[in-house]
Amino acid sequence: MRLLPRGRNTLDQPALLALGVAGAATVFVLARLVLVAHGDVTRFIDVGSAFAHPSAVPRGVAIVPGSGYDGEFYFRLALDPLNLHRTAFGITLDNPYRVQRITYSFLAWLGAGGQAVAVPYSLLAVNVVALAALTWLGALFARACGRRAAWGLLLAGYFGFLFSLGRDLTEICEACFVVAALLLLRRGRPVAAGFVLAAAVLSRETALVVVAGIGVVALADVVRRRRRPGRADAAWLVPLAGYAGWQLIGWAQLGSIPFGSDTENNLTYPFVSVAEALGHNLAQLPSEHAGVWLAQLAVLAIVVGTAGLSLAASRASRVEKSAWVVAVALVVFLSRTLWDSHADFRGFEDVYVLSTIVVLDSDRKLHAFAVVVAAMWVATCVHRVLIF
Repeated sequence: MRLLPRGRNTLDQPALLALGVAGAATVFVLARLVLVAHGDVTRFIDVGSAFAHPSAVPRGVAIVPGSGYDGEFYFRLALDPLNLHRTAFGITLDNPYRVQRITYSFLAWLGAGGQAVAVPYSLLAVNVVALAALTWLGALFARACGRRAAWGLLLAGYFGFLFSLGRDLTEICEACFVVAALLLLRRGRPVAAGFVLAAAVLSRETALVVVAGIGVVALADVVRRRRRPGRADAAWLVPLAGYAGWQLIGWAQLGSIPFGSDTENNLTYPFVSVAEALGHNLAQLPSEHAGVWLAQLAVLAIVVGTAGLSLAASRASRVEKSAWVVAVALVVFLSRTLWDSHADFRGFEDVYVLSTIVVLDSDRKLHAFAVVVAAMWVATCVHRVLIF
């Protein structure tokens, strides 16, 4: 492991970095609140008339024409996480798979003290706190890799998190739990990692790529007789059991297994959607949306490509490398709906986070890497403050 440079800066502290990011996230939220939402915090939720019944929706919640956006369903679940009926509080779930993403809504419910009027604020607060926690965890990760804590800002610096923060979505919460679980694994605490990873999987099922990475390594070790099944397997069996259990609860309440209810809309043949989305956006130039999409794709490709070039020499654990391979394999199967959604690639957070971990624990110099990531973060921030 590389030794930390001497003369550590006082400001190069995980807690101070986390506070700084919390402040930046708050400024972003306030800017959107004033310039985009016109002072109405419920517009972050984006409740659409297609799924809302105005007479039954909690008073004061703005309803926009059309289908709205995903945050409306996390808001609906945050009003009562144990109420899994298809319609409740005047909002109808568009698909049963929404209920499998319960952690974010549950935390927002806790933060609101169960009070409906406070939920729009707690949804925002949970994401701000989660982004700060991700910064703190990233700083600890950077130190574990022998780098200054400030390099951990790269983990929280994904431009896609800005879209999630501005729309009350689940990606920040999921990434925070994923990084916490991987850090616990590095510290030899597989049982705790398993429970934290269960929270990640129930934030967003894409965290299953990490579970798969852990499982592949664990099974390979058992088959090769490097070890016997035991306590270490809690890291992947606990989240699998938790996820399966919640699926059964969703099935009992909604009549279908949530995981399988939207698979056909999210997965397709490999590389097809990538090529279609690329061709579509190139044809749309000089559109602002197409330009931002292409720039974000280029930065994401640089991050993933750098990780790929660093993979063999990186000191990242076998689990982290295995999870990276699974995450990269998954994104090429994603549908065009996810590739071409102009949502700042917000659903690609796992491949970004895992790529950054691989690069952090290598000998690669990170200054150019950081400049590219930071520039895209700033550009996306400006873009999302000026438009909804």
